[in-house]
Amino acid sequence: MATQARSGATFENSIEWANAPAADAPLIDGDLPGPRSQELFDKTQQYQYGSYFLMVNTLPVAFTHGEGVTLTDADGNRFIDFTQGHMVAALGHAHPRITEAVANQAGRLLNVRDFPTDVRVQLMERLAAITPGDLNVFQFFNTGTEATEAALRVARAATGNHEFLAFTGDYHGRTTSAIATGMGNAATGPRPSGFLSVPAAFCYRCEYNMTYPECGMHCTDFAERLMLANSHGKLAGIIVEPITNGSGARTYPDEFLPRLREIADRHNMLLIFDEFATFGRTGTWFAAEHYGVVPDAVIIGKMLGNGIPISVLCVREGLKDALQQTQPSTTNGGQPAACAAAIAVLDTIEEENLLEHTRALGEVSLDRLQRLRDDHPSVGDARGKGLLLALDFVTDKESRQPSHEAGRLFYKNCLERGLVVSGGGNNTRVCPPIVCSEETAMKAYAIAEDAIEAMERELGYV
Repeated sequence: MATQARSGATFENSIEWANAPAADAPLIDGDLPGPRSQELFDKTQQYQYGSYFLMVNTLPVAFTHGEGVTLTDADGNRFIDFTQGHMVAALGHAHPRITEAVANQAGRLLNVRDFPTDVRVQLMERLAAITPGDLNVFQFFNTGTEATEAALRVARAATGNHEFLAFTGDYHGRTTSAIATGMGNAATGPRPSGFLSVPAAFCYRCEYNMTYPECGMHCTDFAERLMLANSHGKLAGIIVEPITNGSGARTYPDEFLPRLREIADRHNMLLIFDEFATFGRTGTWFAAEHYGVVPDAVIIGKMLGNGIPISVLCVREGLKDALQQTQPSTTNGGQPAACAAAIAVLDTIEEENLLEHTRALGEVSLDRLQRLRDDHPSVGDARGKGLLLALDFVTDKESRQPSHEAGRLFYKNCLERGLVVSGGGNNTRVCPPIVCSEETAMKAYAIAEDAIEAMERELGYV
């Protein structure tokens, strides 16, 4: 289906369209931030405080528009974007097909709360065709936090219990129960009762100082024992990211998720997968498909709306009544324009075979990042699946001690050279959009290597 791109040219292919503006990117004129970016940042600080200190305050560039795999700042500098708003605009910024779908829907209808709409029904039919197993019952929200809370409520309603097992390094949101599934801080206050977080099967930095497979998956056995030791007989659910996002694309042995499925079944708990970062990004619709595991509930969002807020709780058909008990109505969930955007996203991925492209580009990308790992003493690990990828910076390869300073400086060096990545302490996500071409990706990885070399010189690695 042809449509009109912003430039006026006929659009038919997302990869060609998205990478055209990257032909002469990056294009950086002068020091960053430029004067207009600095002015906008200073004005922002008058009214807003608490921006991501690493992602924003380290080098406060103010972006004003994007096209395809590029971003342009207020001073006219153009960047290659390998973060897309933390893995959101994965089909590229200002995608013509999605823009058209949202504009058309905005001219028809924007909100009727919970009443049925044609676009909502169409989206649910499309989702039911791709969700694993019988995860064919849906409720729409706006954010990941909302979807997390909804999934936990379903587990409580289905089991009559309230105890949850979660994993350190995962991130599920910032409201009370969502925070309780991760690691809190002084601002979050005490963890509500009934929540237990344990280490996952992160073999690069095993919390038990064991080696896979000789360990016999000790971590899952220990998690089950610890869960039972802390339980009051009110086990409700297990929530996990199949591949992590914020903690740097941690991947696990193939046995890990099936073991969690067994634990959940053994104790009549619901298994909940948080696939916000993995949906459509690992080469399959759901990361669960790589491991042959069907959860009882899955939450998705991020690139489903390509920048338009939308999240979805998908539950298996046997949980319809439990979902209804949670009274899942929302004011803006399933908003028609968001549904229209999601349909356009699904259509584009399917019709242009972008899942296969993601698999292929993911393989060559991981190989390139692993060569960076092998060639540079600051890079302890390069990991991920599909186009959810990350570098893990260390003080030295033998100790594997995380180096937050190396990660911070790498992020800054990339941005100064015109590549936007997702910094976060020692873990930095280097995630091409799923419409990125191999040519653009290799250009970006060359920039990343240059940024690493500069960082290693400054920090004395070489």
